[in-house]
Amino acid sequence: MIIIVYISIFYFGAIFGSFFTVLGTRIPIKENFTTTRSHCVHCQHTLQTTDLFPIVSYVCHRGKCAYCATKIDPMYFASEIISGFVTCLLYYFYATDLLQLLALAFMFSLLLVISITDYLYLLIPDRFQLLLFFGVVFHQMTLPTTDWPAAFISFFVIFSLLFFTGLALPDGIGGGDVKLLSILSLAFGLEPTLFIILLASLFAGFCFLHTYLTNGSSLQRRLPFGPFLAASAVVVHFAQMVLVL
Repeated sequence: MIIIVYISIFYFGAIFGSFFTVLGTRIPIKENFTTTRSHCVHCQHTLQTTDLFPIVSYVCHRGKCAYCATKIDPMYFASEIISGFVTCLLYYFYATDLLQLLALAFMFSLLLVISITDYLYLLIPDRFQLLLFFGVVFHQMTLPTTDWPAAFISFFVIFSLLFFTGLALPDGIGGGDVKLLSILSLAFGLEPTLFIILLASLFAGFCFLHTYLTNGSSLQRRLPFGPFLAASAVVVHFAQMVLVL
C-alpha cells in the first residue's frame, strides 16, 4: 500500500513539474500559458491529450516529437522526474506539518521554474525572485523558532559579498544569481549557503568538463548557474533533514 501511495505522490509531483516547465518556458517570452495549447517548439504542431502525460509520453515517443520526430530537450523529462522525487521527499519528511510542506513545496516549485528560465534564456525574472522571497519569509514564519536577526545578517553578508564580486568580475556570477543566493541565504543561513555555493560550483564544473570532453570544444554559450544553485539548495535542505533524524 505504501508503494502505491508513493507512486501516486510521485506522479502527482510530475504533473506539477510539467506545469512548472510550461511556466518557465512561456512567461519569460510573454507567451500566454492559460489559453495557448501546448505545442511542439520545432514544428508548432498542437499536442494532443495522449501527448501530455508526464514521463509516460516522453518514454513512449522515445524522447522525440510524435509529429516531426525532432528530439525533445531532456529538460522536460528531467523536470518531471525531479519534481516527482522532491514531492515524495516532502511528503516523507513533512506529511504531519502541512504549513511547512506547503511553504517548501512553493519554494522548491519556484526554484524549478527559475532553473528552467535560466537554462533556456539565461534569465531569472525578478517576479520569480520576489515570489521566492515571500515564500522564504512565509516558510521562516512556519518554523517553531526563527532567528530573524541572524537570517537577515546572512542575507546582507551574502548579497554584499556577491555584489562586490560581481563588480570586480563582471563576466563572473550574474545579477540574477546574486539575488537568488541572497534569498537562499535568508532561508538557510550563512554556513549552509556557502556550502550551496561550493556544491553548485562543483556541479557546474563537472557539467562544463563533461560538455568540453563530449564536444571537444568550449561551450557555445554561457553556462547557466541558477539550475545548479537550485539543485544544491534542495540537496542541502534534505541532507540537513537526514542528519537530524
